[in-house]
Amino acid sequence: MIVIMRLKDFERGMKKSVFTLAEAALVAHGDSPAALRLNLHRWTKAGDLLGIRRGVYAFPHRPSSTPEMIGALYPPAYVSLESALSQAGLLPDVPFETTLITPRATRSFSTPRGRFHFHRIQPRLFFGYDSKTLFADPEKAILDYFYLKGSSLHPQPAFWEEARFQNLDRVNWSKGDRAARVFPQGRVRTLWASLKTYAKAHRRP
Repeated sequence: MIVIMRLKDFERGMKKSVFTLAEAALVAHGDSPAALRLNLHRWTKAGDLLGIRRGVYAFPHRPSSTPEMIGALYPPAYVSLESALSQAGLLPDVPFETTLITPRATRSFSTPRGRFHFHRIQPRLFFGYDSKTLFADPEKAILDYFYLKGSSLHPQPAFWEEARFQNLDRVNWSKGDRAARVFPQGRVRTLWASLKTYAKAHRRP
């Protein structure tokens, strides 16, 4: 016999805003896998849960943090590239999707909480982010951007003008110099040095 757990009992036991099927099983430990899947299906169909991706759910009335979303969606990863650059005020436009870095395969997910695009990077380059917020340091976000978009970027002052980088006085150039040396691609370091020179030439008085 399949036991139907009540939603309010499940919600009381599940402390996370976003959770996986495995985490749901820990809360509904008295139910069979079939009963749990039936409940999750019914609650999602009724709008009491959001289906984030296969095997990942969220409570629609609970706000979810970035670390929660990443942890349930496709860990390990951190926010970088356009999303982190916009958050840091280094680029003026807000991207329509959240851009992230992962040592796993490149993947994209369209969810009720937005679109998330995970870019693969070499495992040894997976560093330079806040372990609590999972946002890249501004310097690492720039280097990640150069690493993945470098073929379309040009180390010239006129290009940096068109690229609309701003507030470059917020960048810790010494910190970025150290991180840049880890990247194997010479083009990343060339772009970094060019942007650094441009920033110093256009430093605010």
